[in-house]
Amino acid sequence: MKKGFLIMVITVVVVLIFVGINYQNKKVRKEFNLFYSSHLSGRIIKIDKYSRNSNFILDNNSAEFAFNPYLDKELNNSEIFQYIAKPGDSIYKPAHSDTLLLIKGDKNYYYTFQKKDN
Repeated sequence: MKKGFLIMVITVVVVLIFVGINYQNKKVRKEFNLFYSSHLSGRIIKIDKYSRNSNFILDNNSAEFAFNPYLDKELNNSEIFQYIAKPGDSIYKPAHSDTLLLIKGDKNYYYTFQKKDN
């Protein structure tokens, strides 16, 4: 009796883990597709970090955008986006572009980012 119950509990836990992973993967792809397909041009009003992602909201769009920026000595002086970007800084990214431009005062920082497969 105890062995059968234990097997059932383990089976339920494994199924829940797979369902959770599948849900999270779909959520990440949906967030990336929104970011990647959007033309972004505006000032940051909110910025946050979640795990490896950088999340931000612009003054002219209520959507929260999320991306996983790469560090590059040539493009962004290896500055971490989440720590350097502040409300009031500007962002520019054409739709389907692989590079986001962060304008901070008189300095420009370019960020490429991890792409999510569909």
